[in-house]
Amino acid sequence: MNKTSLAVALACMLSANAFAAPSTHDQLSALAQDMVQAEARANPMGATYLGLPGLDGVLTLPTEVTRAAKITRLKARIARLEAIRQAAGASLSLGDADDAKLLRARIDRSLDALLVRQVDRKDYAEPAVNLVDVIYTQFLHIPVPGRDGATAADLAKAWADITARLEKGPAYIEAGQKMVTHPGKLYGMAGHEQIAGAPDLLSGALTAAAAEQLAGDPAALKRFTAARDAVLATLARTDAYIQAHVDSWPDNFAIGKAAYEQMLQREQLLPFDTRDLEAMARDELAHGWAEEAWVKSLAAHRKVAFGADSGGGMAPDGPPLIDYYRDRIAELRSFVTDHDLVTIPAWLGSMEVVETPKFQQPVSPGASMDSPRLFAESANGHYFITPPKSLKEAAGRLDMNEDFDHDRILSTAAHEAMPGHFLQLSIARRHSNYIRKTEDSPSFAEGWAFYGEEMFVRLGLYGDDLDGRLFTARWERVRGARVIVDVKLATGQWTLAQAAKFFEEQSGFTKSASEAAVAGYALKPTYVLAYTVGRLQLEELLAQYQLRMGDKGSLHDFHDRMLSYGSTPFSIVGPELLADLDKPASAVRAVANY
Repeated sequence: MNKTSLAVALACMLSANAFAAPSTHDQLSALAQDMVQAEARANPMGATYLGLPGLDGVLTLPTEVTRAAKITRLKARIARLEAIRQAAGASLSLGDADDAKLLRARIDRSLDALLVRQVDRKDYAEPAVNLVDVIYTQFLHIPVPGRDGATAADLAKAWADITARLEKGPAYIEAGQKMVTHPGKLYGMAGHEQIAGAPDLLSGALTAAAAEQLAGDPAALKRFTAARDAVLATLARTDAYIQAHVDSWPDNFAIGKAAYEQMLQREQLLPFDTRDLEAMARDELAHGWAEEAWVKSLAAHRKVAFGADSGGGMAPDGPPLIDYYRDRIAELRSFVTDHDLVTIPAWLGSMEVVETPKFQQPVSPGASMDSPRLFAESANGHYFITPPKSLKEAAGRLDMNEDFDHDRILSTAAHEAMPGHFLQLSIARRHSNYIRKTEDSPSFAEGWAFYGEEMFVRLGLYGDDLDGRLFTARWERVRGARVIVDVKLATGQWTLAQAAKFFEEQSGFTKSASEAAVAGYALKPTYVLAYTVGRLQLEELLAQYQLRMGDKGSLHDFHDRMLSYGSTPFSIVGPELLADLDKPASAVRAVANY
């Protein structure tokens, strides 16, 4: 070939490459980004939770038109996704095929929420509770000038956004209430309890902070106060309406077996049906009872009582409790490092320990956490605790939701913080694959955190102490019992009273705590099964890993690999992890920026 012909050929090749169609991966990533950005614009509160900038002062009013438009968008995304799949044909790689499955499940979940479960048609309190919750999230993330590059202008902008949202709040709440065509009794009862706690935030901590930080801008403070008062008045009207009508509203939380199994298989990519769930739950429940019997036998033999004396000592009352929690998280970090369980990256942020706000306590009576927001610059999170009214009384009844001693606090912090949710979600948010970065599979997140609870018992976190072991066994009972409750309530087989009675007997919760817990499960079908299902799938994957790797493998290597696939269903993670075993763990972690 002469030089001219070669030059022409090369030019043609370069031209063809320049105008080549985007790869399947790029097309799927573009679809995922379009989905996130479009929903952030349509629901700016979602943008706040994700840490996307520029929309914290915005609220869009829900209407029948916007609801129908969202359904149309979701159906169009299905068509776009299927076109990408068909164009790829047999050349679709395992990773791209899995990403397509994840996107389809994400779309189906949103579509089913509107067309099948229709909570926005049933929950009269939801718009009010959502507003308070997003304001609290903004309050948590108010910038501190001089820290992390924040300036006084950033602080002023944050308060302007909070005020702007509060000003739009009454119209937003009222618009959302107009969408509720079939209000439900249980939704109303739960909403009443949450709304009752809202003034504690709005008139308490939020107002105190505004008074201090807006002291130099009287006009801004006056504007905030007027907006706050308008929201408080709207909340009061909402609560009064609920109390006047809630007894006449039906219990319409059950969704039926078909819809429930659709959530499992289509939305969460779980290879199980209701019979599978009940079988694994009963096994878990029985194992929890057996573990408790063994620990009780040890206690009787040693002649020791459960509680603080066999749980590392009582936690302190009052303000010192916050520092005590911080110390326990540091203790866990040292244990994880000393026992070579998983890589703790140098870039890992910190957790601020704060008291659970009163409006969240009815639905979150125990400890919980907020991970670093997905797209925010900050890598820090929050650990919420609800301090017992009396540590002594909580210890006297061995309360399951009020951690009162050293070992119980360790157990819960292991689940929520280290190496549980905070570590896992901090890793997941850094993934280089946009689809994996934005995945939020509860079965992966809760399965990992639940798995760690028993792992720490076996590895000696509590030494010879017995209370932490009893606590772990009882929480295993709780996890098994509530899966049975979840299935029975969602499919309409049990009433709330039947479920609460069963749960009280099996869980160790008090009567009032059982009733509150069961009500919460009824309003969020399938969430509580994530712990049981996720742990089982994780342990099955660990078994396959050991069969493949033999003595070449280690628990540290397995954990590092598993945490490198994002918060992704185990039905996706499992085959990918096994396929990647020929790669060094460092290469697998590199894709996750871990």
